[in-house]
Amino acid sequence: MNPSLCRFVIARVDPTQNNGADVAPAVITRVWGPEMVNLRVFVDAPTMPLSKTSVKLFDSQEEAEGTELACWWPPKV
Repeated sequence: MNPSLCRFVIARVDPTQNNGADVAPAVITRVWGPEMVNLRVFVDAPTMPLSKTSVKLFDSQEEAEGTELACWWPPKV
């Protein structure tokens, strides 16, 4: 999929900022290219949301393994 403004993705986050969970929903706020975006991440904590810049975008969570600053498309259900 091609990234565009306001599309939702799943982002990897620090579990200490997200009640122990290492992923959170995020919305794309800027597209740098087909695989690089800026995000607004909606963590489950009082300090939400977080901003993340230059995040690598993958097609799936499996492809994002090993990349610390990463996001991916939600699975199709």
